[in-house]
Amino acid sequence: MRRHGPIEYEIYMIGIDETLCVGCNKCFEICSTDVFQMVQRPEDSPRPAPMPGRPPVERLAVVERSENCLYCQGCVGVCPTTAITITEI
Repeated sequence: MRRHGPIEYEIYMIGIDETLCVGCNKCFEICSTDVFQMVQRPEDSPRPAPMPGRPPVERLAVVERSENCLYCQGCVGVCPTTAITITEI
């Protein structure tokens, strides 16, 4: 818990393991505070094996607005590969 004047607030560090992210879009869809963005996976980014019945992994979730995180952990719960971690700092 951090204090800024009379206001207390929490700050979270959100991590996405690129070697596990399969670009499924689930974190982006469930997050109501727009923490995540889906981007084209860079050429030098490690690519995980595609999920059964899905094309090769070309997209990647990135954290765009970590300050918006409410620590609901919805993204952690829907991630099929446990690529997302959230830590209070």
